[in-house]
Amino acid sequence: MRIIRKAVQIGNGAAVYVPREYSGKEIVVLLPEGIEEIKKRVLSKLIDFMPNIIGVYLYGSYARKEEVKESDIDVFVIVNEKDENIKNALKDVDLRIAPIESVRRTIKNYPLLIMPILKEAQTLLNPALLEELKNSKIDLKKFKWSFDEIRRTVKIIEEFVKLDEEDISSSHIYSLMMRARVCSLIECLLENKKFSNEIVKKRLLEKGFDKEDIEKFFYIYREIREDKELKTKIRKKEILRLVTFIKEYSARLENETKKKIRKRN
Repeated sequence: MRIIRKAVQIGNGAAVYVPREYSGKEIVVLLPEGIEEIKKRVLSKLIDFMPNIIGVYLYGSYARKEEVKESDIDVFVIVNEKDENIKNALKDVDLRIAPIESVRRTIKNYPLLIMPILKEAQTLLNPALLEELKNSKIDLKKFKWSFDEIRRTVKIIEEFVKLDEEDISSSHIYSLMMRARVCSLIECLLENKKFSNEIVKKRLLEKGFDKEDIEKFFYIYREIREDKELKTKIRKKEILRLVTFIKEYSARLENETKKKIRKRN
C-alpha cells in the first residue's frame, strides 16, 4: 500500500503519522527526488559518454516545479554526434538527445518546438551553452504555421460538435487544451518569459471559467496524454466555450506577432 503524508516537526526531528494498524511495523520512507538528486543520478550514468556530451538539462514539469506523482523526469542531452547508446544508460527518464547543429537548426526553423524547452530548462551540465541557446533571436514568422494549425483544428472540432449530441467525447478537450498550451507557449516567447501551466489557467480564469472546470480540463488533458481510458462526457456548451476562448487567444497573439514583425522590419 502507498500512503503519502507530510512530515511534521517534533522537537529536533520530524515524524510521519500513519494509521494505527501500522504500529510496530517497519515503515519505508521514500523522499521525492529534487533537482540535485536527479542531477547526481543522471550525470553518474552519463560519465562514459562525456567526451561526446556538451550539455545536459532538466526540462518539463520538474524544471517548472509543477511535477505530480505521475510526472516523467524529462532530460535534454545535447551532443556533438548523436549516440543512441545514451538512451540505454538512462532508461528510467524521458530522454531527448540532439546534436548541437540540429538544435541550432531547430531554433532557426521551428523555434516553437525547442525554445520553450530551453527557456524553462534547469542546468545539469554546461550553463553557458544553455544561456547562449535560449538567448538566440527567433524568427517570429515561423509562428504562422502554428496559428494556421490552430485554426484548422478548431474548425474541425466545431464541425464535430455540431453533429454530436449534448454529451461529447472528452478527446475534444484534449485537442483544445493542447492548442491552449501552444498559444501560451507563443505568448511566453513573445514576452521572453518561461512557460507555466499557471499562465494557461490564468487566461482561462480571465475569461470567466471557474477553477473547477479548469482543473477538470487539465485532468482530462493529463489522463488522455498518458493513454488512460476516460469515459467522462463533456457538455456541448463547455466545448464551444473553450473553442471561443482559443479562437480569441490565438487571434490576439497572431496580431501581436505581426506587430512585432513590423517593428523589427
